[in-house]
Amino acid sequence: MNILNYICFLFLILITYSCSNTRVVVEGVKTVINKTKEQPESEKKEKEDNSYVRGHYKVGNPYKINNITYIPKLVSYYNENGIASWYGPKFNKKPTANGEIFDQDKISAAHKTLPLPSIVKVTNLNNQKFIYIRVNDRGPFVNNRIIDLSKKAAMELNIFSKGIESVNVKLIESGPHLLEKIFINQQYLEKYARNLESSKSKQSKEIKMVNFLQLGVFSLEENAIEYKKKFNLKYKNSKIKVFIKKYADEKILFKVLLGPFLNIENAKNVADNLLELGYNSLIVTNKEN
Repeated sequence: MNILNYICFLFLILITYSCSNTRVVVEGVKTVINKTKEQPESEKKEKEDNSYVRGHYKVGNPYKINNITYIPKLVSYYNENGIASWYGPKFNKKPTANGEIFDQDKISAAHKTLPLPSIVKVTNLNNQKFIYIRVNDRGPFVNNRIIDLSKKAAMELNIFSKGIESVNVKLIESGPHLLEKIFINQQYLEKYARNLESSKSKQSKEIKMVNFLQLGVFSLEENAIEYKKKFNLKYKNSKIKVFIKKYADEKILFKVLLGPFLNIENAKNVADNLLELGYNSLIVTNKEN
């Protein structure tokens, strides 16, 4: 009887151990399955995060292509008519001149000398259709062409099938603040540029106007204050005031302005002098307060 009890006892222990192992194995499989299901989502998220590559702000040194020398410039004004072309498959997914990744299916453009990045308004002179475009690359390197559009931008302007078209290219704004990811969003860029241009257009109709030089745009007020301090140390002119103005749209920005200048020619002269000191500025016009 004792031996029978002992055998039964061993049998119960064996069954319990077997059930325990089965439970561990099953739970382990569930864990692996869960990880397997979650892995593609993680990989997808990682790919989405890596799809945006932050570039760098640059003007650049003079460079030569096909024995032609191009000289990038810090400019406060640019408004030119010329020929636009487009580029796509050969350069798709490759780095642009300022280190971002070119995507032919997104709106962007290349210019030979404007600061990178810049916002320009490109108007098709054949049908007057226009879009605001963020310039982040260099080109086109053909004498009679002034801007190279991405495939998507060319399609938006009805230039894609034709290949080239007469356009007007107008500088709206440039500066390192345009490196922020939000400006990659074409919808935001359009609204931002349209509001900026609309404001200038309304102001130009006012009788009494004053001009300022925009020295920089910052998303953080402390950065604007620091920039203002450094500028005042290098550029001393008691007759011209440097101040910070807050702008609130979808995003709050702090602009460092110099002025006012009642004569736009004076503003241009000071802008040219600032270029020699290494400061890029943009002329903006406001109603006198």
